[in-house]
Amino acid sequence: MIKVKEEHKVLAATAVVVVLAWCLNAAYDSKVSHEGPFLQLLLNVPTHEPILRMSLTLSFLVFGVVIARILAKHNETEGERKKQSAAIESSMDGIAIYNRNGEYVYVNQAYASINGYADPGELAGKTYKNAYDETALERIDSVCGPALLKMGRWRGELIAKRKNGSTYFQEASTTLLDDGGRVCVIRDITWRKRSEERLRRSERFLNTMFHSIRDPFCIIDDEFRVIRANEAYGNLKGKRVDDLIGRKCHEALENRDKVCEGCIVDTSFNSADPCAKEKNITHADGTTAWVEIYTYPILDEDGKVTHVLEYTRDITDRKKSEEEKLRLIDTLERLSRTDGLTGLMNRRALTENLIYEVDRAKRYMSPLSVLLCDIDSFKEINDAYGHDVGDRALQTISATLKTILRKTDMAGRYGGDEFMLILPETSRKGAENLAGKLLSIMRDTDLHLPDGKPIRLSMSIGIAEPLAGETGVDALIKRADDAMYASKQNGKNRVSSAK
Repeated sequence: MIKVKEEHKVLAATAVVVVLAWCLNAAYDSKVSHEGPFLQLLLNVPTHEPILRMSLTLSFLVFGVVIARILAKHNETEGERKKQSAAIESSMDGIAIYNRNGEYVYVNQAYASINGYADPGELAGKTYKNAYDETALERIDSVCGPALLKMGRWRGELIAKRKNGSTYFQEASTTLLDDGGRVCVIRDITWRKRSEERLRRSERFLNTMFHSIRDPFCIIDDEFRVIRANEAYGNLKGKRVDDLIGRKCHEALENRDKVCEGCIVDTSFNSADPCAKEKNITHADGTTAWVEIYTYPILDEDGKVTHVLEYTRDITDRKKSEEEKLRLIDTLERLSRTDGLTGLMNRRALTENLIYEVDRAKRYMSPLSVLLCDIDSFKEINDAYGHDVGDRALQTISATLKTILRKTDMAGRYGGDEFMLILPETSRKGAENLAGKLLSIMRDTDLHLPDGKPIRLSMSIGIAEPLAGETGVDALIKRADDAMYASKQNGKNRVSSAK
């Protein structure tokens, strides 16, 4: 259905009135004045009336056009007023107009709802003072009033109260009207204020935590600029914290124009993973320390690393403890493999090394010889001169062994007065030569008693080599032992080889 505008209706009515007036005038002239037939008078204007009819027609037309324009303007203004009214009513902000006495002239639904009223009509006859307590009213009089008089508008925050007496944080914008009234736009910002307060509390909490960390701690952005650091970090680097903030870490700390090699901050930026490393550093005073550096990436909602936290811990004491522990373990391991009296390998170490060397000799088909040496008449020495002299005899022989062995050879106390020599890459002939040299040295070595009396030492030696198809080392040791026993049986102080 086509909607016809009111101004068009006025123009149409004006045209109808003009035609009707024209017809009435023709009818009057025809019936009353008897000037001629109606149609003739309607179509042919009498000579005495053309100006009158034209003037009348133009008057009606002008009047219709003026009325139509007035109606069009009125309709346009009314349409704009309705739009503005709809916008005000649909606004989520509260809007109120009150006169110079503070009485409400108009309030929208949002204004009523924000202040705890179900309907704007409940505010009829009330003033804006109902929405504030004495403290807020004093602020309105002392701050808002002068600002309105000076600039015609004021904007700020107030604590307002609702119908039920509860309070809320309000953001208000007030404009002074020409008649002394005011337009006030309000917004409930309680949630925002509480969020800001929570944010401030969180920031205070984080600041407290940040400054309570005694270990060096800093935050670096994706351009490697130090955006925050604690005093401990500045002390570690020998710099003032203010001299670091805003500068790239490699420039401020290392005087470099690019990222340092092995930088784990760079690694965290690239991998988006936490990293850690140990580093030995030198302080400004020349002292050194071990530190452990940890990095933790901070990601945005897209998973991109925006910042990296760097946390440094002094682990010098721990490193010293670890080194001491390693030294202790090494000492214990050495003691567990060393004979306490002679300083040579003990039986356990000899057996382990012999197993390894036999396996290696078979794998590479290389020669290997094993010597078992037994001190001649050792029991008689102990019985005649005591165990102290017997211990000195063992120590004398062990010292002699150390002087004739190569670096690759191994010697140890196999048990009691027996010694074992493991000679890698040595044939039986080479072992026999070494054994002969050892006996020769022993013949020239005397053990002197406390009274100066010398005791001549000698040894019986047996030599054996691994055999093809022989498994383990027990058979090898048994053959060397048998050869040594043969030396004993054949008069001692001699060398025998297993067949």
